[in-house]
Amino acid sequence: MTGVLILVIAGFAAISWWRLLHGKEMARQAASVTCREHGLVLIDDTVMLESVQLRREDPTRAWGLRYCFEFARNGVPRKGGVVLISPGRRPTVIIQTDNGQLIDPGKDR
Repeated sequence: MTGVLILVIAGFAAISWWRLLHGKEMARQAASVTCREHGLVLIDDTVMLESVQLRREDPTRAWGLRYCFEFARNGVPRKGGVVLISPGRRPTVIIQTDNGQLIDPGKDR
C-alpha cells in the first residue's frame, strides 16, 4: 500500500514538473515573438515563474501560470513584462511601456 502511495505522489510530481516546463517554454516563445514584433529585446531570452494562479470564476480553467520577464528598448533595460498561460487558451503577453500597457492576446504561434 505504501508503495502505491509513493508511486501516485511521484506521478503527480512528474506531471506537475512537466506542465511547468511546458508552460515556461510556451511563455518564453510568446514573450520572444511579442518583443520581436514590437521592436523590443527579451533580456537573456528567458521568463521566470511568478505565480500559479487559482481562479474560482472559471471551473474548466481553474488554474493558470504567470511568468514575468525583462526586456530592453533601444538598449535601455526595462521591466514589466508578464505572460499569462491558461489551459486551452493562447498565452497573453502584457508589457508595461512608457505609453501604458501593451496587451497581446496571443496569436497562432
